[in-house]
Amino acid sequence: MTDNYAAAAEFYDLMAIPYMASVEPALTKLLTGVDTVAGPVVDIGAGTGLSTMLIADALPDARIIAVEPAPAMRAVLLSRLAARKDLRERITVLPHGFLETGLPHMCAAVVALGVIGHFDTATRPWVWSTIAEALVPGADAIVEIQRPGRVEISPERRYTSAQAGELRYEGWSRADPMDADSLRWRMTYRTYRGDRLVREVVTDHHVWPADIDRLTTEARAAGLHRADSDPATGLVRFTR
Repeated sequence: MTDNYAAAAEFYDLMAIPYMASVEPALTKLLTGVDTVAGPVVDIGAGTGLSTMLIADALPDARIIAVEPAPAMRAVLLSRLAARKDLRERITVLPHGFLETGLPHMCAAVVALGVIGHFDTATRPWVWSTIAEALVPGADAIVEIQRPGRVEISPERRYTSAQAGELRYEGWSRADPMDADSLRWRMTYRTYRGDRLVREVVTDHHVWPADIDRLTTEARAAGLHRADSDPATGLVRFTR
């Protein structure tokens, strides 16, 4: 995952801004009621920090633990913190994978956007139990169900584009089954000057999709029950 995101980090924010704008209202709503006195909020797979910033804005009194194993993505996140002294005082960035991090057992909430599908079916029970053990009783985990949520071919499509100066950036994606349980997501980032292609970067990600019913069953086995969801964004709130 680290190598793949090293290539993607250059383009990530430009490609993700429309998505994050669509997620912000739902995430803010689902975070309503989080007791920030109970403990920190954990952002699993914080990436370049776009989700971390949303959490920080939604919960201005929260201490936040941002977990991000990919150095290139983490570098962007730390650059954000370098420019914001107020955030540096309350956001801790941990440079490890989620399961290797060792979370405190008194967390007010856990947020996992674009993450759960990176864990295979054999590992996910461990993921859910780690999340449940980290939460204080009554606390929430907000998890994104990554579309399509099942193993199927997704033909290549342009999912977003952005302009910066004289250059236009396009993000393309496609998915192909690797076996009965997993997909290969191929992300292609193309840079144009006018109509001329000046750069193309391709990254592959191995993911294990799951729909809301499957994830609800997995979460329940770890002591988490589904409390709320936002079908438009795929965000689901599970409560310990």
